[in-house]
Amino acid sequence: MKEKVLLEFKDWIKSQDNHISILWKRHAAAYIRVSTDKQTELSPISQLKEIYKYAIHNELYLDLNYIFIEEEGISAKDSKLEKRTEFNKMIALSKSKDKLFDEIIVWKFSRFARSQEQSILFKNLLRKEYNIDVKSVSEPIIDGPFGGLIERIIEWFDEYYLINLSQEVTRGMTEGAHEGKYQSVAPFGYRWDNHKLIIKEDESEIIKLIYNKFINDDMTMMELARYINSLGFRTKRGGKFENRTINYIILNPVYKGYTRWTPNGKLKREELYNNNRSIITKGNFEPIVDEETWEKAVNKLENYRSYRKPHQTDSQNPWSWIKGLIRCKKCGKTLIRTNGKLRCNGYNKGACNCSDSLDIDEVKSLILEQIKQYYNNPINIKIDKKRNNNENNNEKDILIKQLEFIEVKIERIKNSYIDGIDTLEEYKSNKKILSEEKKELLNQLNKINSIKEDNPKLIIKEHLQNAYTILTDESISMEKKFTVVHTLINKVEYNNGELFLLFNEIK
Repeated sequence: MKEKVLLEFKDWIKSQDNHISILWKRHAAAYIRVSTDKQTELSPISQLKEIYKYAIHNELYLDLNYIFIEEEGISAKDSKLEKRTEFNKMIALSKSKDKLFDEIIVWKFSRFARSQEQSILFKNLLRKEYNIDVKSVSEPIIDGPFGGLIERIIEWFDEYYLINLSQEVTRGMTEGAHEGKYQSVAPFGYRWDNHKLIIKEDESEIIKLIYNKFINDDMTMMELARYINSLGFRTKRGGKFENRTINYIILNPVYKGYTRWTPNGKLKREELYNNNRSIITKGNFEPIVDEETWEKAVNKLENYRSYRKPHQTDSQNPWSWIKGLIRCKKCGKTLIRTNGKLRCNGYNKGACNCSDSLDIDEVKSLILEQIKQYYNNPINIKIDKKRNNNENNNEKDILIKQLEFIEVKIERIKNSYIDGIDTLEEYKSNKKILSEEKKELLNQLNKINSIKEDNPKLIIKEHLQNAYTILTDESISMEKKFTVVHTLINKVEYNNGELFLLFNEIK
């Protein structure tokens, strides 16, 4: 979405009479987010246009490299901020030694944050630590203590609106649940048509088949998952069916024509059987199975559950240093200990057809043998460099942007000298400072570019002999062996009887 908005914005700028000047000394960034709860909210391009006009009016240079646009549907109320990637990127760049912008402009303060606590935290951080102000186009604030008070009142109203909205939505959905309205994504077997839940014929036949085979053919959930996958069907999200998918389908009252809605959050897996938190009501849509069939399947599942042995958890210590290390090449799932052997957990859940059972001692011997081979011939070592490459690329991108910014500064001080704003001495002094900054940035960039491919392999080789000694020494604790091998090896892929070691890059 961001690329599309920026392209449209660049075309729009060309049609404008007034343009931003590179000579303006103060720089600004723009942060844009579309509300998930207001139909009347300005679109991203509309917010950006208003921010641009604000920048011109206040003689702020708005750099296109520092326009941060969240994907639609990202909320400002998430206190953990995991999904607000553009916000996180903006805050990270604000901490740069070379100040990249002096202000962050938003359409409304609520675009920045709806929680007053979160808003105060980040605004104080930006202002006190990095001398960066947050300005609202539609909510101009005067300088001084009174302006700060008005800003806090606006933040309080934004947070109050969000809390009140949440309560209103919950109240409306509760009423809908009591009326038998289905209020979620259409489940497997159904589709939405003109705000009505309609049976999807091909998928509904699979639902009927699951209930029939579970009741009459005594197929387990794992067997049912494999069977459905073999027919080429996939879940609503495009994934393979697993035993937990079958479990959820059997216990879902929607298939007998009832709605289930929980006002205070999602259900835990054990609560699918019985809970007092959900509202279950006869729905206003057609069922796929009759109530008698649904009850039979649920009762049978509950009987299985009541006779199931309590879950046996491992002790705090790992049972072996290979625990969690072996991965199935076909599905990516971990090979876990099953009846004294290692087997793909994807197969255990019915989502993979790799049914091989591996002897644990043989697997350990094969890994130790490969460690010896890699020590003697490190050129064949394979390294998982994704994480490190991403870090280097991010650092490289920041350095390149900083170099571009230095070039802009050099051009600006040159123009200031030509226009008579700065003296020759001031120009020489400023140029010297910028040239030294540029030299330092180029040195850092050269260090990243000069990293050689073979160096990490030689570093790993130095650790291999020590790792082999530790893993074969019976007197060393399993915790230490586990730590050593998982620090050195990223994963061991299993495919058709062969094991492939993939190492971590060690610095």
